[in-house]
Amino acid sequence: MISCFLFILFSVGNIVSTPVPPFQFCQHHGAGYGGQGFWVFFTDKDGVVFDPYLFFDEKAIERRLSLDLCLYDTLDFPVRTDYKDSVAALTGSSVVVSRWLNAVHVYTDRGMAYYLEDLPFVRKVRPATTRLLPATSGTYDNTGNLFLEPADTALFQEQIRHLSAAYFTQNGYDGEGIRIAVFDAGFRGVNTHPAFRHLKSNGQIVGTWDFHRGRKNVYTSSAHGTMVLSAIAGLLHEGNLGIATGAEFLLARTEIFREPLAEEQYWLAAVEWADQKGADIINSSLGYVFHRYFPEEMDGQTSLVARAAHIAAGKGILVVNAAGNMGNNQQWRIIVTPADADSVLTVGALDFPSLLRADYSSVGPTADGRMKPNVSALGTVVAANRRRLATPSGTSFAAPLITGFAACLWQMYPSWTNMQVFQAIERSGSLYPYYDYAHGYGTPQASYFFDDHTRFVSPRFDIRQSNDSVKVVIREQITRYDGGEQEKKIIDDYLYYHIKNRDGGIDAYFVVDLEGANKMRLSKENMKEGQTVLFHYKGYTAAVRIEGRW
Repeated sequence: MISCFLFILFSVGNIVSTPVPPFQFCQHHGAGYGGQGFWVFFTDKDGVVFDPYLFFDEKAIERRLSLDLCLYDTLDFPVRTDYKDSVAALTGSSVVVSRWLNAVHVYTDRGMAYYLEDLPFVRKVRPATTRLLPATSGTYDNTGNLFLEPADTALFQEQIRHLSAAYFTQNGYDGEGIRIAVFDAGFRGVNTHPAFRHLKSNGQIVGTWDFHRGRKNVYTSSAHGTMVLSAIAGLLHEGNLGIATGAEFLLARTEIFREPLAEEQYWLAAVEWADQKGADIINSSLGYVFHRYFPEEMDGQTSLVARAAHIAAGKGILVVNAAGNMGNNQQWRIIVTPADADSVLTVGALDFPSLLRADYSSVGPTADGRMKPNVSALGTVVAANRRRLATPSGTSFAAPLITGFAACLWQMYPSWTNMQVFQAIERSGSLYPYYDYAHGYGTPQASYFFDDHTRFVSPRFDIRQSNDSVKVVIREQITRYDGGEQEKKIIDDYLYYHIKNRDGGIDAYFVVDLEGANKMRLSKENMKEGQTVLFHYKGYTAAVRIEGRW
């Protein structure tokens, strides 16, 4: 049990009592939204009185108690009102508050920023201009109606089947009891689209907030969040668009895609709001890149949103984030933030029908060499869009499929922590224990959590190494229902392999279409002694250490 005590600090100055909202918009006239965005970090929270039972939703209290977390963590204390109001008055700007960072976001000019940094209660001031890229690849097609087109039937079936999600649905797991916060640019049509009728009639949307406009109505502007939500919990007459149809939802409008530059302050405010409102899972299909951060800063520690995601994970929330759509951008390519955070479940996108990495999907490793993405899912889906259906593509739509998977799994194992769910999803991956920087551990499989081993394929590798090459022969054995075995002919399928260096990093990785063959020879020309080659085929892995070459 973690020791916990009532933490109340008294000092000269105003004493702030709760309840206080986790975000606040203090509108002032004058400078308004002119100038540049800055984060102003304060020195202390002296004088703040905090009552978690007045501040948090009951589910947030339950989550903390289940993890033996202190209810009086100073991170959760509100920012001092006198500090916040002083900065707002000086800048004439709207203030967005972060209690976890003990900071406020304002718009002002550089001269005022320098002045603010000299105030005795200000620790530092830093620029906050970032560029948001929604993790959607290009345009998307509308079917034009609410009925599934024959051409989309195979895609519709695959978006659930490739996760073997029928194991969840047939056993009654639909995410009931799990609260999911969805961060996006808008949810236009969610309140009217038939795919969400069950959420409305059952009262499953338990909270909404538009962080840009400071109001509850999120059913305006973009329908990007509408499509994302449908990949978690959408339901049509033909079947499920998502698998967590029984979950509860918090909908947060945090971004405006039409603006060339957007800020991360609303994401930070939303994650604290979601924590206060008792979210178990956060789904974010957003990523921050240009103008503030550089590829070498995608280390899970530099960006404010990555730091906030890490704090959220420490509070027991499972954060699921799209890997980003920078795979085709040669100046960037790698995972975007906050998907770079170690405690974030980062999801890459797969193409349909190959189920290999979509070329737009961002790749790992992170700037500090960690494995990302963690898992992958189909990036093209059939989704609800305003008053019709669409077939959008992007890691935006891979992430919510995994979010729905996580909700069902957590319902199945309610005593698990967020990180136990995280690790179990990785272990259930179609490639596990193999991984690469394109697919992570592959696609999570619901079948992994059910005892269904009546018939399975057992591949076997014969690996032989010569002076100049490595020869691999794959053989498959089928265990029949009667317990007997027979050899199976190799059919068109994929062999994955990567080359790992002595330090554990992956120097190269490949996917080979076997096209019915069961033999392959790899040249050692570009290999080095001491490297390890790990092969994966249909759930089976084998490794060979490279010896001296000619």
